[in-house]
This record gives sequence, C-alpha cells and structure tokens, in this order.
Amino acid sequence: MTNHAEEPDNSTLAAQITVIGVTSNLEGSTTDILVSYRPNALLALGRVVFNLPAGITATTNDTINGGEILDSQLSNGGRTVTLPLTLDLLGLSQINLLLSNKTLPVAGTYRFKAENTFLIIGAQFNAETDFIIQPGPTVYVTNTSDNNVSVIRLLVPSSSATIAVGTSPAGIALASNGNFAYVSNFNANSVSVIHTATNAVVHTIPVGTLPIGIAITPNGTLAYVANQASGTVSVINTATNTVTQTIPVEVFPTGIVITPNGSFAYVTNRNSQKVSVINTATNTVVQSIDVGKAPTGAAITPNGNTLYVVNVLDNNVSVINTATNTVIQTIGVGTAPEWVAVHPAGQLAYVTNRDSGTVSVINATTNSVINTIPVDPSPFSISFTANGQKAVIVHRTGNKVSVLNTATNTVERSIPVGSFPFGVAIKS
Repeated sequence: MTNHAEEPDNSTLAAQITVIGVTSNLEGSTTDILVSYRPNALLALGRVVFNLPAGITATTNDTINGGEILDSQLSNGGRTVTLPLTLDLLGLSQINLLLSNKTLPVAGTYRFKAENTFLIIGAQFNAETDFIIQPGPTVYVTNTSDNNVSVIRLLVPSSSATIAVGTSPAGIALASNGNFAYVSNFNANSVSVIHTATNAVVHTIPVGTLPIGIAITPNGTLAYVANQASGTVSVINTATNTVTQTIPVEVFPTGIVITPNGSFAYVTNRNSQKVSVINTATNTVVQSIDVGKAPTGAAITPNGNTLYVVNVLDNNVSVINTATNTVIQTIGVGTAPEWVAVHPAGQLAYVTNRDSGTVSVINATTNSVINTIPVDPSPFSISFTANGQKAVIVHRTGNKVSVLNTATNTVERSIPVGSFPFGVAIKS
C-alpha cells in the first residue's frame, strides 16, 4: 500500500512558529534553542523578523538556515533578528533560527514571535508561541541563627529567597510530592509548615521540647519529629497538621529516617548509643539497636535493606541490616562525622566529616570508603538532587553551602545562605 501525502490548503493555513530546547528546558541549563517559522502562504515576499523574549538573545555566533547571523541583522540588544528580503511561493519555506549554547533564564513562560513584514497573500502573516522553561532543583536550607530558611534555585543561584520560621530552625523534610516542607524549630518547640508554591508558612504545629530531626513517610501522610529534650518522637498527621501521637524513645533522639515502604522509622539517640525502631502501623518502638557513641545522622538505601548511622564520637559509621536490625559492619571515616546521605542510585553513601573538612564516599556493596573529598570547613548536612548528579553540603561555619558534582566528586561552587545553617532538603 502506498501512502500519499496530501497537499496543504495554503489559503487557509496560518503562519506557524515552534520553539524547542534541543537538549533541555530547565532553568539555568545550557542548550541550543531551535526557532522554526513557516509563513504558510500562497506568496510571501519581504523580511522575516524574529522577536525574542527578555532573557534570551541572539548573537553573531547563531545561525539562520545554517548561515551565520550578521551584526547588521541584530537589533534591540539581540532580541530582534531580521532576515533580508525573501520570496516564498506556495508556503514551502521554513526558516530556522538556531540559538546556540544559551543559558536558560529563570523558570517561566517566554513568548517568541515571528512575522513577514512586507507582502503576504493567503495567510495570517505573524505567529507567536510560548516556550516554557521548567524549574530546576530548589534547595531549602535552615539557618539556625537567622530564624529563617534560605530558598535557592540550584541552577540559577542568583534567584533566591528567605522564609521566616520559628526560633532556631534545624531539621527540614519535604513531602514526597514536594508541595510542603516541614521545619523543626529547635528553640520554639514547634514545626513550621511551608507551602513550597508560595514559600509561605501555612501552619505552625506545637511538638515536644527541642525538636530537631524530622522525616515524612513516603505516602506523605505522617511526619515524625525527634524531640531531643523530651526523649520522644511526635507523630504529625499532615492532613490536619496536628500531633496525633507521642512515642517515647531513648535519650536525646536526634536523627530520623523512614524506610522506603513506610513501615518503620529509625531514630538515632545521641546520648544512649542506640537506634530506636518504630513500627509506623502501631507507632510503637519494636526494637532498640546498639551502635557507636553519639549516633546522629542516618540514611537508608533505596531498596530499604541497609541503614547507615554515623557515630560522631567514634569517627565511624554503623551498617545495619534492616531485615535483622543488627549491625553487620563498622566503617571508619573522618573526624566527627555528622551526616550521611545515600545516592539515589543506591550504590554510594556520602558522609560529612565536620572536623576533617571532608566527605567520605562509601561503596554500599563492599561497605568500604573508596574516596575522601576535601571540602570547605565544617561540612554538616548533605542531600542529593533526585537525579544524583549534584549533592548540596551545608557548612556550619562560613554561612554557605557547597555544590558537589558527583560525577567528578569535586566542589563546583559555593552559595551563600544565612547564619549558622543546619539542615538541607532538595525539591527536584
């Protein structure tokens, strides 16, 4: 069977324009942008003018239909590109403007326009379309001494904001859908709920004394808050943003992590050298695991099989088999390890060593340190982007975070935040 393409009815077609980010449409990313215009007319004779939106400009490094753009063809600071006199019969021409190697501006809707400015018969002569630039990862950092949260667009760090919360914000966790962030206010005995679409606090929830670690179940229905001075964990119903239960644990609960299936919460108890295991169906402690001195940060592999717990005063990491809830290995790392995060792929765990100024990289298969990365002083908390390409490290001194490239395990740049930063969470 032979397929026959039908001839277009050019007398009824309108001019068309399309815009494509060739490799990406994420803010802050670098990509070529292809702008294609067709007059779709019986006859078009004249100049073709492209009008580009604010934040995107053309230069003589760009091309039209494969030919270099001349400086005389650019105006309006590069936002207008004019193609000389052209003749288009039967609407067969397509004019391609290729904008090469452009860094996309902040997420939003950007309007591109094109028109034939002289003579056109059989169609509407102008066309316009919207190019939508998507937001990249957004980083939330709690600033203990400023009583606020820094909001950083990771790919466009110049675009940032701060959100006032309670006194001495510490831990932070994002709901799985990214719509809300929960912040523990250490000296206010409360949790602030931030609506991430508006960056506004929409609820403040009273909890126990000196709340610090916080985690949210994968289905987003419950938040668990470790209250250091109370020796308890507050359970928050995220639908009502009220505490529905308080669970006694050990001494000075600090870190908290929930299994990927949501069945168990593991709580590090800094002053009792134990990890409490909470059954989230009953909200009761079902087991206590002995670990090292001053256990603080904890992280679990994506398959839920292995839990890593950092022991600050022992300079090591306890490796726990979650099927048996037993320590199967202890890994030496740097001095005063504080936090651990597992790469989204599940093959590596990164441990921040506060007094060494390093990050230890652990192979999650062999449970051995395979790399030690020098970073700025006092690395504390750490979190990965969803694709695992970047890790953000909070430094307790210097009022900044570092952005780590996980492909090269090198620090790409530092971004200033507030005073005495503590926790970090990333919305991807």
